[in-house]
Amino acid sequence: MVDHQPTSHRSTGLRALVIGALTIALFGTSALTAYADDLGAQETAKQNQIAANAVTIQKNQSALDLAAAALKTSQSDLATAQTDLANKQQAVQAAQAEDNQMAADLQTAEDTLAARQADLATAEDAVTKGEAALAAQRDQDAAVAQTAAQQNTSLLALAMLLNGGFDTATLNYQVQWTTTVFAANETAMQNLEVAQQQLQAAQDAAQQAKDAADAAAAAVATQKAATAQHLAVTQQAQADAAAAAKNVAAKVTANQQAQTDAAAALKQSQDEQAQYEADLAVIKQQEQAAYEAAQAAAAAGQGTPGQAAPSSGTFFQRPVPGPVTSTFGWRTPPIPGASSYHEGVDFASPCGTPILASAAGTVTYAGWNGAYGNYVAINHGWIDGSYWSTGYGHQSKIAVSVGQTVARGQVVGYEGSTGVSTGCHVHYNVFKNGTLINGLPLVT
Repeated sequence: MVDHQPTSHRSTGLRALVIGALTIALFGTSALTAYADDLGAQETAKQNQIAANAVTIQKNQSALDLAAAALKTSQSDLATAQTDLANKQQAVQAAQAEDNQMAADLQTAEDTLAARQADLATAEDAVTKGEAALAAQRDQDAAVAQTAAQQNTSLLALAMLLNGGFDTATLNYQVQWTTTVFAANETAMQNLEVAQQQLQAAQDAAQQAKDAADAAAAAVATQKAATAQHLAVTQQAQADAAAAAKNVAAKVTANQQAQTDAAAALKQSQDEQAQYEADLAVIKQQEQAAYEAAQAAAAAGQGTPGQAAPSSGTFFQRPVPGPVTSTFGWRTPPIPGASSYHEGVDFASPCGTPILASAAGTVTYAGWNGAYGNYVAINHGWIDGSYWSTGYGHQSKIAVSVGQTVARGQVVGYEGSTGVSTGCHVHYNVFKNGTLINGLPLVT
């Protein structure tokens, strides 16, 4: 975070003009040069803040996209889980209805069992009575047979005939008695046969009643087991579906909060970026005001001509001998979040390669500088009528300090990959009259 400017950009720019004029009046162009150096360092620092915050914005945007995707997925899962729960609840209702029907069927089966058990008791009672009747009939038949044997009328009639002690009436009576005895024996045998048949029928009925009772009892047991299992399964399914729906609902809530947090973080970083860019615009206005004030001072004869450009060779000393790996201007960002517009030139050499000052000047910044990592800024002052400064980023080690005077080609640090970097290189900035320009033509 940075301190926000309390006044408008225009009023700040006007104030910079006033400060520039007062500085010239009070201290001359040397103080103005230091003031411009400070503005250059501020601009570099602010640009680094913007570059670093661009990475943060990209990360926050990615987090928001992931949170939104997760929320969408969990909402879909929740809809599926709620549908499944509704289906399970309907299944439970159907199972309960089926359970009620099974309960009715169970009651019917139990009633049938009771009836079969009653039939069995009746049949068993009939068997008992049949066995008693059969025994009584056998006793009666035995008595008749005994009487017939004791009163054998055929032998008695023959004896009377042989003895001559009979008459026609007596003979007729004896014959009639014999006929009656034989008829009684025949009836007794018929009754015995009927009793035996009734007993057999009673025994068969009893067996059938027992089989029916056993079958009814088995049906009741099966029905009870099926009812209990069916209800247990459906109730468990409903419980599982309810638990799943609860878990997914919790995920939806968590993902909604994650999305809210990500959106808030993105907005904060975007707001910070807007403020950084506004701050940078103010700094550039101040730099322009300082440059114009310096030009006015030079025109009034209050300044010095500064140093001259080299009579031979390149305008500036190349910072390292390595090749150019990224030019000034529009490019494909080397890493997510990096700016598509490259405000500098990248030179690649092995890590630890000495970094050389482009021209004589004064070190205005030496330290950590956000995305640029270890950074050195040098104010070269006026060279051939223009005001110049340079910057050197991603150093592994800084070899100078603020306020130190350096010569052209002096070691100011060593190549590295600090800050936002994909490998060892030097990020080289060149400012002309407060404006960042392509420095490659100046060192080629």
